[in-house]
Amino acid sequence: MSLAFGILGFLNYTPMSGYDLVKAFESSLQFFWHAQNSHIYLELKKLEKKGYIWGETVIQSERPNKKIFSITETGRKEFMNWLFEGADKDATHFKSSFLMKVFFGGNMTPAQSADMLRKFKTECEAYLKNMEAAPESIEKYGYDMETYQTIYWQFTVDYGYGFIKNCIDWAKRCIQKLESINEENLRED
Repeated sequence: MSLAFGILGFLNYTPMSGYDLVKAFESSLQFFWHAQNSHIYLELKKLEKKGYIWGETVIQSERPNKKIFSITETGRKEFMNWLFEGADKDATHFKSSFLMKVFFGGNMTPAQSADMLRKFKTECEAYLKNMEAAPESIEKYGYDMETYQTIYWQFTVDYGYGFIKNCIDWAKRCIQKLESINEENLRED
């Protein structure tokens, strides 16, 4: 239900359309909480049905009509209860199919494993480049907020930078080890 709380969190700041929520997720939470457009719209329906949010259709003449969602008092209470719970076990436990592939990488040659890690490193470097837009997003979405509120957004950006940089460094170390294994095997042949 974390997606629901992410939506409630954004709506606790300001009313938003589904499109606005998609863009907010993409520009701020994506590096630690990926949400597909269809999942966001599906969750909006569920939240509205539960009475946590309500939507108002805005008629537009030059564009399709849009629905602007606002958090209800019940939704705000549910969100705040979730927020005050603190860290869940998933704060230190996560699933990664990539790490499972690394774990079983001994079934490939060291060269094949190194190639897989090089691809991962390249993807992480591209992701780090995309994260350069985070400060602009914080400024865009936090323009009418108190600094103490947006500093928490910066905390998650800092975590994201550190995490991705660590992934890159880790991949480099793994590649070096695999390359040294390859060199030893070549010397033995």
